[in-house]
Amino acid sequence: MIQSFWNKHAQGYSQLIRSDLQSNKVEKWQRFIFDEIDNTVSLNILDIGTGPGFFPAILTSDTRKVTGIDLSDEMIKVAKENLKKLGIDATIIKQDCQETDFQEASFDVLICRNLVWTVPNPEKAYREWYRLLKPNGQLLIFDGSWYSHHFHEDAKKRFDEKAKELQEKYNLIAHNYGDKTTDPEDFDMMNALYLSDKRRPEWDKTCLENTGFTVTKIEENYLDRILDEQEKQCRTDIAPVFFIKAIKK
Repeated sequence: MIQSFWNKHAQGYSQLIRSDLQSNKVEKWQRFIFDEIDNTVSLNILDIGTGPGFFPAILTSDTRKVTGIDLSDEMIKVAKENLKKLGIDATIIKQDCQETDFQEASFDVLICRNLVWTVPNPEKAYREWYRLLKPNGQLLIFDGSWYSHHFHEDAKKRFDEKAKELQEKYNLIAHNYGDKTTDPEDFDMMNALYLSDKRRPEWDKTCLENTGFTVTKIEENYLDRILDEQEKQCRTDIAPVFFIKAIKK
């Protein structure tokens, strides 16, 4: 289901990414990531769920080799197209993030954005990612709890309050992920995905630690460091987002 979803939306998502690549978000993302990794040494980086290739585009350099993987054929296609237009030499290949073909301890850094929520078996994926990292390698996860307000009362209260504020202040309608009436396809996906009803990032922290990672940072609302003030105020996507940093000891 999720593979066909991303195949369907690859072109639209690619347009958003191309817009971001022409904005000051590039510098903000670079600053964010470079604050978390050792940018003074050569690094082999794996971008898991690369989508249209945003991270390979902004991270590839003479000292940083970036490989992007995705399970969507259409995402692989648009990522290669985007990187070719930018003149960036990065490897983009089709792989299942839960079971890759890479050798053990191949990478210094693993990074993923808006992927984990879609993974059928995230416990298996985290074990695989642990295998792929070198000792002291770093895992950077950017993700969100898109459906939590459908499963938890406190999350619903938060969603309703923010939606009301958005409408009253800016006359904007909050995007309601998983709403059966407005988006039946997303409703079906919500009910099919393993992580939809989990409390996150708490679930991730426990799972990562059980896998062997040391979780060193959890930052909620990380997009506050990326978006400008107007975007923050008028953002209709009000689902909670978070950043997790973990190290393979």
